[in-house]
Amino acid sequence: MLVNTLLIFLALAVTVLILVPDNWRWNVFGLVMCYLIGFVLIVQIWPLSLAAVKLLTGFIGMVVLSTVKINTPELPAENRSRSYRIFLVLVLSVGWIIVTATTAKLNEWLPIAYTNLYIGLVILFAGIIKFAVSRQVFDVVVGLLVFLCGFDVVYSSLEGSALVTAIYSLIVLAICVIGSYLEGFSIQEEEA
Repeated sequence: MLVNTLLIFLALAVTVLILVPDNWRWNVFGLVMCYLIGFVLIVQIWPLSLAAVKLLTGFIGMVVLSTVKINTPELPAENRSRSYRIFLVLVLSVGWIIVTATTAKLNEWLPIAYTNLYIGLVILFAGIIKFAVSRQVFDVVVGLLVFLCGFDVVYSSLEGSALVTAIYSLIVLAICVIGSYLEGFSIQEEEA
């Protein structure tokens, strides 16, 4: 019970870490933490090998996505105002309230652990906010991956299929490869 409570608070902190900072390194770190939280939750239900596939897929995807950012010079980032950051935290807080209020009813329909459902929905909602308010390719891809990570926590608690795990891994890697290509393309256009 204590571990589940700590995982819930860690997931809430990670969602703030993904949304608020401007630095891409913090976004990648937050996404890696989402994958680690998902791994801890999924390994309680699935065999270690299947849960490790999802963790390694997320890590490999982050390496692929980060290679574009590492190999480019630091461009001056757009400075978001303090009011914009407060707005993001407030929208995220409203999302937490909505998830907290609806998880008990959803748990009647979905026969999975409350912790898995709550954390999955919190991460899923953070992903929706991330790719909805972002204008840069990298941030949109990170938001999409956060959304998929939250969906994966919920869906993996319902279904334990190796084929679905393989398809999910292919989707995540394809999004990372396409995202790194588009990010590299947009960086080249900015430099020209």
